[in-house]
Amino acid sequence: MGYPFNLTPPEAFTPFKGGIYGWGSICGALVAPIATIAMLFESSENEALINELMAFYKDAAFPQFQPKGLNVATTVANSNLCHVSVTTWMQATGLPRTAPERSERCAGVTADVCKFTVEMLNKYMDKAFVSEFKPAAVVGECMSCHDSTKNISPAYGKEDCTSCHDDPHKS
Repeated sequence: MGYPFNLTPPEAFTPFKGGIYGWGSICGALVAPIATIAMLFESSENEALINELMAFYKDAAFPQFQPKGLNVATTVANSNLCHVSVTTWMQATGLPRTAPERSERCAGVTADVCKFTVEMLNKYMDKAFVSEFKPAAVVGECMSCHDSTKNISPAYGKEDCTSCHDDPHKS
């Protein structure tokens, strides 16, 4: 696309490997596409696109693209966290974090995320994009107590809270 994108050094995104230098936070495959969307569109436009990207990542079976002949199981993380995504995959495959297949899997995830982003942006530019993202119903239940106006630990979130936290409403 040329300027100003040709001024962005790829090295600006290397710290996001492993969920930001191995911290296991947000998957690094999401960072460059999110930054690109933010550079292309005003915040009033980019929120729906970024929400769609985040929902895609959470719900997709990765890796769809399997580089270098990789032939491993695909898994759905139900989270945007690197730690959850990789751990879910390692449990399904029985492979350790240090296995070369893990790096190849993450390369495939990155390709999948970039492909989805390009397809989504093309739809948006063709005025054919329809946002499908809707937070899980439990998110509304959780946020009804955990918003900034209550005395119960304020929180942010759009993922299903019960994927990591016990549901206090279940007996």
